[in-house]
Amino acid sequence: MKKNIISLAVAATVLGAAAAQAGQYVNPDKTGEVLLFPFYNADNGNATNMHIVNTTGSVKAVKIRFVEYKNSDEVLDFNLYLSPKDHFAFGVIKDPNGTGAAVTTSDNSCTVPALGSANGAFAGTTTENADGSITRTQPFVNYQYANDKDVDSSIERTLTGHVEVIEMGVVANVDAKKGAHAAFATHGATGVPASCAGLDASWASGTWATNASAGISAPTGGLYGLSYHINVEAAAAFGFEPTALEDWAPPTYQGHTNPGSLTPSIASGTPAAAIMHGAGGDQHGEVTFASGVEATSGTLQTTSLSNDVSLNPVVGGMTDWVVTFPTKRSHVDVATAAAVAAPFTGNWLGSTGTTTKKEQPACEPVSIGQWDREEAFTANTNGFSPSPAATTTKICNEVAVIAMGTGTTSALSVTTGLTNLSFSYTDGWQQMSFATQSMTDAQGSVTVSGLPAIGFAAYKVNNGAMSYGNAAEHKANTVTSGLGTD
Repeated sequence: MKKNIISLAVAATVLGAAAAQAGQYVNPDKTGEVLLFPFYNADNGNATNMHIVNTTGSVKAVKIRFVEYKNSDEVLDFNLYLSPKDHFAFGVIKDPNGTGAAVTTSDNSCTVPALGSANGAFAGTTTENADGSITRTQPFVNYQYANDKDVDSSIERTLTGHVEVIEMGVVANVDAKKGAHAAFATHGATGVPASCAGLDASWASGTWATNASAGISAPTGGLYGLSYHINVEAAAAFGFEPTALEDWAPPTYQGHTNPGSLTPSIASGTPAAAIMHGAGGDQHGEVTFASGVEATSGTLQTTSLSNDVSLNPVVGGMTDWVVTFPTKRSHVDVATAAAVAAPFTGNWLGSTGTTTKKEQPACEPVSIGQWDREEAFTANTNGFSPSPAATTTKICNEVAVIAMGTGTTSALSVTTGLTNLSFSYTDGWQQMSFATQSMTDAQGSVTVSGLPAIGFAAYKVNNGAMSYGNAAEHKANTVTSGLGTD
């Protein structure tokens, strides 16, 4: 989803050749340097299958980071090295040997460290299959948020969350042996990379151990992703795509880091952003923010999310909304409310109170408008288009799963972090508005309204023993002031 910016070819026509480097933007062509998956789900028998594809002819170094749903604390990351035209497939499942989530794959693409490795109390496993392939499973961890202050340090907190995929650069060979990184990662005729062990050794004691940038050039994009949830017991599946950011990397970007590093993160991008605005979003404006994460937030900001809701009991209709704020942590994980960075308004605290400990989950006020399929018609002087009164509520956590209908269960079979929202009709649509929040650029001359939000609605229909699932990305609305006309 997201407000689509005109392609670079069109932008260059409108704004000149310099527009190609105007700043990071959401690519309507669905490829980019960064992929933001709004959701993974390993709760209650769910598995989330994800694919990352390198459409280019170059070897790519990619950081994959999984973050939990409450405060986007990291629960696992690793480096992935994609061969030219490579396709990396993996799943997020419940840990077979624990109560949290885990990543599992039988893919041959190189990761460092190798999945299925030791990792303190959350050791991975490897299993040789009958066909000779290897399945590697790596549990998620709670190391970043497990402390003596947070109310919730449970590993179950990892069961839902979202995923950042960040290109760190294009990989070339440095020398014929220790630094033949591109050759190591490239798949041969059998579909197996030449030497994943060579990449691992380079980080352990070779070229990259002393110079992580050796043979690494700037990111060029061309990554795309695909994802779907499947729950065998519930007989339902829901597919969706990530949001793709292009030209995200700063001009001097050197983001290739060791596998144990918390960087690069979604906060590491260029402070320049290219934002669609104007009536119908048909104009393109260049904005420079005070930081990279503010620029990323600016490209994702929307004053509202709109989507269908279907609760028709005749077909057992169910609807969940997934609303994700992928940059929220960088704005709200601060000690005091005064330190919160716009457009968010409240700070996250894992523990508050002196006697009774509780979380402060950085909730945001939102307004909800709901309509049925016939515009909620009421006989009055306004004719056929009366506006139902909007209700004000709040949305919490960095990934919110909202089951529509009071007390109803989740279409996505989620209980971890689930909330409910009543819906007035059996079928219709809903708009969630963030009209009170905004952010200004570094010069204080441009204001972008709303919150940086992505996500989708998941619809489930039950027909006897059969179930059917569908997902639709939320529709966004960009509102700015100070950009003028292009």
